[in-house]
Amino acid sequence: MQENSLYRGDKSDSKMLRQFLRQSLGNQRRFTYVQMCRRFLSDTKAQDLTEGEQKLLEALKKKFPGHTEVQVADISGGCGAMFEVSIEAEEFRGLKTVKQHMLVNQALKEEIQQMHGMRINTKAPG
Repeated sequence: MQENSLYRGDKSDSKMLRQFLRQSLGNQRRFTYVQMCRRFLSDTKAQDLTEGEQKLLEALKKKFPGHTEVQVADISGGCGAMFEVSIEAEEFRGLKTVKQHMLVNQALKEEIQQMHGMRINTKAPG
């Protein structure tokens, strides 16, 4: 597959993406369409993110320097009202999920005020 070919609208890669999603969603229903697209297009660069996604990504990376993975997706259709964030960070080790989510909410306190909602997925590495 060519790098970022779906962003250029290649139809053959769109067919590959649909096949990948069908296979993957059958096994792991908890992933949203957006997450699956991001996994399939794992070579997407930071410049492919919306302004809102980039702002959240920077805030999370700053707040969680022990992160091994941070993903942000605008799941509102691009208007910036709803986001999904997935974070794997050492700072979450030994904490219950509720406490992990509280830390994310604290990190994004200002940004959350301008949102309709946010889905949070957190875990410790390993």
